[in-house]
Amino acid sequence: MNIVLRNARVAEAGELSAIEKACWPTAIAPDEACFRTRIETYSEGQWVAERNGELIGAATAQRISSEFLHAGPATYDRLTDGGCFRGSHTADGEIFHLITVSVLRAGRGLRLGRRMVDHEIAFARSLPGVRRIIGFTRPARYHKHLGMPIEEYIAWRRDNGEYADPVLQFHLGGGAKLVSIHSGYRPLDAEAGGYGVLIEYPVR
Repeated sequence: MNIVLRNARVAEAGELSAIEKACWPTAIAPDEACFRTRIETYSEGQWVAERNGELIGAATAQRISSEFLHAGPATYDRLTDGGCFRGSHTADGEIFHLITVSVLRAGRGLRLGRRMVDHEIAFARSLPGVRRIIGFTRPARYHKHLGMPIEEYIAWRRDNGEYADPVLQFHLGGGAKLVSIHSGYRPLDAEAGGYGVLIEYPVR
């Protein structure tokens, strides 16, 4: 099955927004205008998966500075300029910041999400000056276990050793390490209780 990974085009902003809305809670999915701005601001970090001319997946990222990361609260709106990157991306930022990966149902079962994130990571490792590769991921099923302290939920593993939360397993089981947990990261993300989990992939 021939799947091509390539950089997104501005004209595809509407399709990318539709992909995110199909994969993420509507309240936190960026709109078409934000996707257009992401591509205009940092086209090299915006990737799509294309099969037979159809977009079935997307992955987005930006570069930020360490100073910017630590300059204020760790919230999605501040760290991504409301999801649009124009005020957050720095062309020579030493931190490669993974934002989202989304795969439509038509692409499920192909490990396409893993392939796209690994592609972003490989790209980041090729860039001069990048010293960290990070992302704020979601404890996506925490809403089902709100009586459990978030620290316990993040550490919770199944009998087979995998993390109980599928999104955490995707990253932490895929080579990332847990850095920190942030309340109020994305208040509209009710499924995750508003939490963001900072993870980091090795640069080398």
